[in-house]
Amino acid sequence: MRCQSALLTLTVITLGFTLAACSGGSEEEGRIHVIPSEVVGVYHSGNERLELQPNGTYVQDVASASPPIHRLGHWQIANHFLDGSEVLLINAVVSEPPIPPIDPSPHLVFGDLPMYVHRRSGQVALARNEVADWYYERSQ
Repeated sequence: MRCQSALLTLTVITLGFTLAACSGGSEEEGRIHVIPSEVVGVYHSGNERLELQPNGTYVQDVASASPPIHRLGHWQIANHFLDGSEVLLINAVVSEPPIPPIDPSPHLVFGDLPMYVHRRSGQVALARNEVADWYYERSQ
């Protein structure tokens, strides 16, 4: 009797986790699970343009910097069981340089840039900063 009860509990828990994982690809807003081909394309956020290419490379352009920044690099995707998919830009521009005269010697900051994939208004978007509501919105 105990064995059957434990088995039933385990089955219900497993089913719950399975349903939660499967809901990542639904039409609901928020973090989603994707495969790499679903995030390939061009994205914009303010004066930034990001292009994820099918061969695993990216092009990052920041027009507001002086001089404008044009960065090439590689990207990869990681799927988290209950937390959606994450796109990682390797060695990207992670913050804009300060604009003179505020900082007389501005410098670029590079590093790995993780961005969770979201569905927003039915479109794929990349979260640059979820708390600040800063997203790369897909344009193509």
